[in-house]
Amino acid sequence: MKKIIMIPALVVTLGVGAAIGSTTLLSGSAQEKKVLSMQEIEKKALAVVDGTVADIELDQNRYRSVYEVEVRTDADEYDLKFDAYTGKLLKQKKERQDDDDKDWDNANTATNIVSKEKAIEAALTKAKGTVTKIKLDDGIYEIELKDGQFEYEIDVDSITGEIVDFEQDIED
Repeated sequence: MKKIIMIPALVVTLGVGAAIGSTTLLSGSAQEKKVLSMQEIEKKALAVVDGTVADIELDQNRYRSVYEVEVRTDADEYDLKFDAYTGKLLKQKKERQDDDDKDWDNANTATNIVSKEKAIEAALTKAKGTVTKIKLDDGIYEIELKDGQFEYEIDVDSITGEIVDFEQDIED
């Protein structure tokens, strides 16, 4: 009789212990992971390639979160991928600049351009969230924000720092 009572009690005890242990492990590892900021990734990219950061984008999916960074030098364009949590360089691709890239360089070397940080500040006055992309294209900072519910695309003039376009969509 004692054996019949002991076996179910042991099974219940092991089951509860396993559930508590797995919950602790899952919550502990989830709390430790933090996505690096765009500024931290920009520093890492410029340590790899001495140039100008043209584009930074955070790409998150179920399997991996990576930053894709485009850095330009006088003659070349580098596409870099970094792990968003560790900052480890995952991939580096180098291409020669074509005429479109040289037009970008000419349009974006003005000394009176608003900094990326100021453009982000302007965008955050229109919508709150996490910056997932910033790109300077034809004199316009294209900034994407996400807040868990909505996705925002905000264009900021690189000379005046004013918002010139705003779009809001439901986040995928």
